[in-house]
Amino acid sequence: MVNERFSLPAWLAVLALLGGCGGAAKVTEGDMPPLHKAQTLVYECGDYEFVARTGPSEITLYLPGEYRVLSQVRSGSGTRYQLGEISFHSQGESAQLDLGTRQYRDCILNRARAPWEEARRRGVDFRAVGQEPAWQLEIQHDRQMLMIADYGSRRILLPTPEPELLEGYERYSVQDQKHQLQVDIEHTFCSDSMSGEVFDHRVEVNLDGSLYQGCGTSLESWWD
Repeated sequence: MVNERFSLPAWLAVLALLGGCGGAAKVTEGDMPPLHKAQTLVYECGDYEFVARTGPSEITLYLPGEYRVLSQVRSGSGTRYQLGEISFHSQGESAQLDLGTRQYRDCILNRARAPWEEARRRGVDFRAVGQEPAWQLEIQHDRQMLMIADYGSRRILLPTPEPELLEGYERYSVQDQKHQLQVDIEHTFCSDSMSGEVFDHRVEVNLDGSLYQGCGTSLESWWD
């Protein structure tokens, strides 16, 4: 399995598209910041971790066994959100989480994990990355495969075929009028050449005759 830095516990399966309610005083219209693009963030507080999803004047915290939607409130510094006795206060790369009976004061933002959790949120089943040149691959079973290659200069979207199960690995082969894509996913540990992170699959991609090698892991969807 991929190391725990890239695999959140099974409690993410409890997340569902439910509304949140809160008793915190919301900021007034004049205090509200301009609309911004939502972000998925991962915070590590020692042996405790959680995922946050930002939105205009609110934030959703995905906590072990539950999730909460907090409203933005006034703050002397940084950004603060609150729902009853639960509060979240971020400033730069650090944050504090107060759950009433438990407080986490030394939470650090892990930006490297954010793309993996964002992909998980979008329902991506498998994600892989590689270096020199940088590339990434996303597979959604029964839907589509997205290959972004050569530092983002190439972006190929093709339907996901049925995989061919071979000894020790599986192969996805698909083509259209412009592109031919073959993905081999080997079930063995793989270390990223740049970050040193360990994954549970070695991946080789052949896109129109160009070969890309890297590592990947399966992602359990938030909505399963």
